[in-house]
Amino acid sequence: MSEVLEIIKDFCYGINIPAPTSIASATSPTELQYISILRLIGENLLSRPYQWPQLKRGYTFQTQTGVSKYQLPGDFYRILDSSQWDVTNNWPLRGPVSDFQFTTRQFAAVSLQTRKAYRIVGPVDTINYGTPSPFLSRSQGFIEIEPAADNNTDELYIGYLSRQWIMPRDWKVSTAYLVDDFVTGADGRIYRCTTAGTSGATAASIPSVTTGTQTDGTAVWGIWLGGYNLRYGLRDDDRCVFDDELMIGGMRWAYYRAKRQEYMQERTDWDQMVKNAYARFQGPVRISMAGEDGDYFDWPNVPAGSWSV
Repeated sequence: MSEVLEIIKDFCYGINIPAPTSIASATSPTELQYISILRLIGENLLSRPYQWPQLKRGYTFQTQTGVSKYQLPGDFYRILDSSQWDVTNNWPLRGPVSDFQFTTRQFAAVSLQTRKAYRIVGPVDTINYGTPSPFLSRSQGFIEIEPAADNNTDELYIGYLSRQWIMPRDWKVSTAYLVDDFVTGADGRIYRCTTAGTSGATAASIPSVTTGTQTDGTAVWGIWLGGYNLRYGLRDDDRCVFDDELMIGGMRWAYYRAKRQEYMQERTDWDQMVKNAYARFQGPVRISMAGEDGDYFDWPNVPAGSWSV
């Protein structure tokens, strides 16, 4: 992953236009246009019907008795296909089901459904509490389950795609940090500095907590549960999870279009580049002509007719 300033500079060098020395506090119309185009291409890649491996995440939460709606993580963008589980009971969740199926489960006079089904409701955006908080930021959207939980102990898991295509700089040893600085810590998790200070002198001090805060040297970090994006201010050393050539090629045609110049050939070339990049991530597809189930689960698997199981 390259820093966003490097990507913007390479884009400028490629079409022979002045490159900025910094974009962290950009004010000129030209620099602001670069940032706008960068965001346009990032959001374009995000919105495509691809399950980008860089964006795959998992989220685990516990049920509450009688509760059917649970807030999604702050960086939630869309569901990852076939990866939602009732971990406690070792069953895949059914869904996402249609609104008709969901309301039938809720209001039918007789229901034989005991396995949980789910649907996603609400807007896909982060709740804005004003001053950033590592504990309060959540998605405005919900995962809604049916039937509602009957205990406080069941653990549910959802695989999802994050809308977080911009990541904060990596945490570094012996570095001074200010309050509201963001870093990427252990396992790609994001942390916000809640107490200014200097980080520890060894890699063992890297922020790694999954809840609450962690002292690191004289600094204190809080796990950031909301999405990190351009609304928190773009830094020169923020990083983009998409390939450099995808961002630069996309920025090129978008810049030509903004300037009312011919851009269709660059756009066509870029679209093919995107498809090639995703195909590279996916790798070859293996199929079985013998009809093996392999690792695919479709429970319960009951033969039709009167066959014995």
